[in-house]
Amino acid sequence: MCHSRLDPPGRARPSSRVRVRAIVVAILFPALAAAIDVRPTGIHSDGARLRDRRGRVALLRGMNYSGLEFGNFPGAPHGPEEADFAQMASWGVNVVRLPIAWNYLEPAPGVLDRGHLRDVVDTVVGWARRHDIAVVIEFHQFQWSPCTGGNGAPAWTCAGKGYTMDANGAVQAQHDFWAGALAPDGRPLVDHLLDAWHFVARRYRGGNVVGFDFLNEPLDLFDTMGFEHDTLYPFYRRAIDVVRRAGARQTIFLEPPVTRNLRIRAHPEPVGDANLAYAPHLYATTFGLPDLMYTGNRAAVTADYDQAAVEAAEQGAVLWVGEYGGSTVAAGGFLAATELFLMDSLAEQEAHRVGSGFWAYFPSDNTFSIVDADGAEKGRLVDIFARAYPMATAGIPQTIGWDPEARTFDFTFVDDPAGEARDPTTVFVPARHYPGGFVVDTSPGVRASFDARRSILVVRRQDGSEPVHEVHVRPAP
Repeated sequence: MCHSRLDPPGRARPSSRVRVRAIVVAILFPALAAAIDVRPTGIHSDGARLRDRRGRVALLRGMNYSGLEFGNFPGAPHGPEEADFAQMASWGVNVVRLPIAWNYLEPAPGVLDRGHLRDVVDTVVGWARRHDIAVVIEFHQFQWSPCTGGNGAPAWTCAGKGYTMDANGAVQAQHDFWAGALAPDGRPLVDHLLDAWHFVARRYRGGNVVGFDFLNEPLDLFDTMGFEHDTLYPFYRRAIDVVRRAGARQTIFLEPPVTRNLRIRAHPEPVGDANLAYAPHLYATTFGLPDLMYTGNRAAVTADYDQAAVEAAEQGAVLWVGEYGGSTVAAGGFLAATELFLMDSLAEQEAHRVGSGFWAYFPSDNTFSIVDADGAEKGRLVDIFARAYPMATAGIPQTIGWDPEARTFDFTFVDDPAGEARDPTTVFVPARHYPGGFVVDTSPGVRASFDARRSILVVRRQDGSEPVHEVHVRPAP
């Protein structure tokens, strides 16, 4: 159901906007809406923003979909399921950062397991594709390896070397890795990791896999001062060359050292490739630790994002927040603190007009999971996360504002001076916040229609419209 409401003669109109009422139980202009492809495809960086195949500015907002990195595969109790992706899509998720582990890719030196990609990773990537969700594949490590009590690097990389099964063993093993430790076949372990990346990049050279993140939270604690310049970025340059030689052209998501989680300034460097996203983990006052609670210090969150934006510009990359979040355990006030942190973080992301991946969606539940093992939402987290935002903008976003109390959304964008972006602009509008429908106010020369099945507001500019465009969404009276 849709109509344009014109005020009677002699009555002042509230601004010069056309007011379109969209009831969320209906599909407006169904023939038009059905033709809209909302999948984030052809994602690439122009140096300042991520763009899609139509040249629109793409805002990738989603989740880390965790589990594969520690062996929680499809078919396991509380394992990954397609229903998880349907649920995330209903929240407006259009990207997942997908942690996988080198451990399962190369079970023995030089043996790369195609079956793992076919039976496990392909399955999850396919579920994401069916629900219009893009994927950033990431090689995850936490406490480095199974042989040091964690996950990530294969056990054969450090078996028999006397490492302890704790954080101390992980620190030593990771240092040895970066220092040139050899595999049982005499080749450097780093070369084996790069072989695994070539293997993955060749398989996922297209489709809904839009990017690669080479290693989670890298660091050599024996060389914190020189690690970034002397070790990490030379490795990144080699890794980029490997995936490009594999024929993969997707965006590269580069992480700074894990010390950046502590708000210690990073010094990212150009790497000789322009299709880059800078992907720090912005945990502000908790540093990503489960036993630290967000203090409510919004100024610290603002400073974290301002610093990250400067670092991204130094690298010539687009800022994209690879992780943020906090403990979702209700006891002790942790869940309430994380709800506030999520609210403050999303406000900063909107102020900086950047995307992100919340840590995390765990099908089997976890201290940081947004849902429990049955898929039930925890607290108010999803209500806070699932908010209106521009998925793809046929122009340059200027302001993005969501008011969680009034449940209003204000969005302004301008025509792209380069003329690259083609209509339509697509905005996610979550039905959960508008049980009685909503009203869309637009600036003159802008037409809006609503696809209720996908909760997508479709915005088109008319010929001759002004170069500045506004979209305002509010609950129906």
